[in-house]
Amino acid sequence: MNNENFYNIEKDKLKLILNSFSDAILLESKDRIIEFVNEGFCNLFKIKLPPETVLGSNCEEGVIGASFQFKNPSKFIYRIEELIEDRVPVKGEQLNLRDGRIFYRDYNPIVLNGQILGHLWIYKEDPQQLHFAFEQKKQLEQIMYQEILENIPIDIFILNAQKQYIFVNKHTLPDERKRKFIIGKTDAEYHKYYSINNDKADVKEVHFDKALNDGEVNYFELNANDLLGNECYKRTTIYPVVDENGIVDKLVAYSIDITVEKEAEDKFNEIIKQYIHALNSINDVVFIANESLEVNFLNDAFNNHFLEDGVELGNIFKYIPFQKPDFYKDVFSVLSEDEDNKGGRISLKNKDNGQSWYKYNIRKGVSNNENKQSGIVAVLNDITEEVVLEENLLEVVKREKELNELKSAFVNMVSHEMRTPLAIISSCAEIIQMMLASGKPTADIESYTNHILSEVERMTTFMNDILMISKIEAGKIEFNPEEISLISFVNELIKKSYSPWKDDRTLHLVVKGNERIFPFDVKMLRHILQNLIENSFKYSPNKQAPTLRLRYSNSYITFSVIDNGIGIHPEDIQKLFSSFARGRNVGSISGTGIGLVVVKYFVDQHKGSIRIKSKLNVGTIFSIKIPY
Repeated sequence: MNNENFYNIEKDKLKLILNSFSDAILLESKDRIIEFVNEGFCNLFKIKLPPETVLGSNCEEGVIGASFQFKNPSKFIYRIEELIEDRVPVKGEQLNLRDGRIFYRDYNPIVLNGQILGHLWIYKEDPQQLHFAFEQKKQLEQIMYQEILENIPIDIFILNAQKQYIFVNKHTLPDERKRKFIIGKTDAEYHKYYSINNDKADVKEVHFDKALNDGEVNYFELNANDLLGNECYKRTTIYPVVDENGIVDKLVAYSIDITVEKEAEDKFNEIIKQYIHALNSINDVVFIANESLEVNFLNDAFNNHFLEDGVELGNIFKYIPFQKPDFYKDVFSVLSEDEDNKGGRISLKNKDNGQSWYKYNIRKGVSNNENKQSGIVAVLNDITEEVVLEENLLEVVKREKELNELKSAFVNMVSHEMRTPLAIISSCAEIIQMMLASGKPTADIESYTNHILSEVERMTTFMNDILMISKIEAGKIEFNPEEISLISFVNELIKKSYSPWKDDRTLHLVVKGNERIFPFDVKMLRHILQNLIENSFKYSPNKQAPTLRLRYSNSYITFSVIDNGIGIHPEDIQKLFSSFARGRNVGSISGTGIGLVVVKYFVDQHKGSIRIKSKLNVGTIFSIKIPY
């Protein structure tokens, strides 16, 4: 027998042994994954699934669901986390449930060689509770015929399973003759004999039948008359008593006069109606939830913001997603009484599938019992307009800051780009004047006139770039594509301007793939290529001539301009497509910081993309990819 078979057999033996225990047993791994639960655990926690279906589940998620069965859910969760963290065995720890049951918990960390392997939990129900119903029946049988029942100043009566009276005390029927007559009779028989309206008997019979059939405590209220014949209001409570076979064989009931309480209740209900009307009249969203976060009140504003017509009340998670950790952190903080109230902001989807912003405040609910948790009251104020205005204001401030930065950059750029050419033109003009006055030959003057023309051209280019940016921002540049041969277009451009360039270097052209005729806006294409090629020459002085590479693929065309120049600092690459931005290492090389902004815009018009790959003092590659 191999080790795996031995392990499986031993494991099955262990499961068989653990399943034989009546106590609830849960074994989880060190990672909080359920490795074993017995049937006793599922029965105790009212889990309707068989034990094997919960194996492999996450205990942390299961704890959250199970916590709502206990009086203090948050305390239940925090205590488990505390035990796991301390790793100290605990025995007989008492837990109180919402339905009145009491559990006792044992915890044992599973440790081997100082390493935690898992956690063993054992839950037991209070044995006294298991015998409560039996003891209650026994006590009732002992005292039902005792003289004390006769003298209690409330209505007390007992019926058998056939709804016949077997005991009625003096307070219920002061007339001894009537009291003797009703024994062995039903309400209907008694009312018929004494010609009493049978409506009330019918109501009582319905509740007697319900208590007999359901085996549960039942209540009903009726108008009645007190001993002096005055009209009053009585509440009757019916307790079913079961025999050893679990069958209801008696109904023990008592009635108390609640006229004063009923009047106070009516007044209280009227006050509640007024409060509800007030809550429904405000624009703020209000909801009230109990300690298990079951919502028991939503005002009209909540319905108007979040709910479709006909949606029923439910858990708070139904309305506010659990993926709002800050909100629920505040909720549990108030529930656990760490804070009296908490507030903050939350973004929620409204019933129109839009997104709204709310300022919320969470407070403890009101409870008449100091030892009982009271739930929460939450108020949400719609601040969507304020948030939008705030965001708009921030955007305006951001834009204003950007404009100021652009303004400063523009002024600096214009100052630099205009001052230098004007100074050169002025200097050359003065030299020409002096040379003319001294009778110098025309040939000597020509170099200065060429210098003037070069600077004028530089200023003209700068002004054209400024005008181009202005047109782009105004949306006055139209996209007019036409099918052309890119290779022919490029060859013509090289022949005209880059064969050679003004420093006697000639642009190299490399073509890969089969040419495809493709629609370009010719003006935009010329501007793109001229800007990138001019930059490649300008920023690679005294280096090998740049290369223009065209590559045709199946779905797009790529043209790359490659140089061996000064390169671009990595932190500057993303800034190059902002107005007036230039690399930190350009030195005295002239430039406006506008050209690449225009290039990027023209590439976008062709649905293309642009990428820069560069290394300082090695070179730069500008690649533009345009899909067919």
